Amino acid sequence: MQIKDSVIIVTGASAGIGWATAVALANLGATVVATARRGERLQALAEEMADSHGRIHPFPGNIQDETFCHQLVHETVERYGRLDVLINNAGLGHKSRIAEMPTADIRTIFDTNVMGLLYTIQAAVPQMKQQGGGQIINVSSIISQRPIPYGGIYTASKTAVNFISRTLRMELRPYHITVTLVYPGRTQTEFGAALLGQKGANPSAFGRTSPEKVAQAIVKAIRHGRTELYVTPGDWLFSHVNRLFPRATDWLTNFVINRYLNQKSDKIET
Repeated sequence: MQIKDSVIIVTGASAGIGWATAVALANLGATVVATARRGERLQALAEEMADSHGRIHPFPGNIQDETFCHQLVHETVERYGRLDVLINNAGLGHKSRIAEMPTADIRTIFDTNVMGLLYTIQAAVPQMKQQGGGQIINVSSIISQRPIPYGGIYTASKTAVNFISRTLRMELRPYHITVTLVYPGRTQTEFGAALLGQKGANPSAFGRTSPEKVAQAIVKAIRHGRTELYVTPGDWLFSHVNRLFPRATDWLTNFVINRYLNQKSDKIET
């Protein structure tokens, strides 16, 4: 798909991967409707990109609200005439043992990572069908393919995203709607910093991939209609080693967790 002059919604655009993706797409001439809860950050993004080849339209709100998601899509189409790409990037996480995590936090994670994603998809699909096609890009996580201690609920929510996306891909193919999964690994985002910024953690050991690199992977997915995309060769290798040699992945996971993540519970958010 050509990015120039495309109309694209990006959720979770106030920081990290969402911010970098909005910047990359605007620089390529897209109209980006950027949404997140932090309206002041979205306004700063729009001002920063005022001289870009495209445009940033800030649209603050909470994707946990189904009504807001329908309003987001409706007003995008009313203003710009179409919706070419929906990028579901917004996400919440929590580092905690499953048995000890407050149920309210579990519900909030699923409300954002799964229900919010479904709300935007259900709002966008009728428009994409009507216009003859489009693309939905869901940002998952490399650990959705391998559960890790202290990240079970986040992993479960992203695994749900994977299966939703793969099922949608089959259901929407007759309507020329492409559904793409992107699997970022360790990224330098506010999400990761909130987890790794605790006492005793080592951010440099995890912050290996910049949000800009993930954004470029998303750009590639749009241009080439990719359906599943790993951001780095290491992410691809991890996924395939996990499938072929699960014991080796067990050892690697335990090594990383014991070295860096065996700390108190902490909520993280993007």
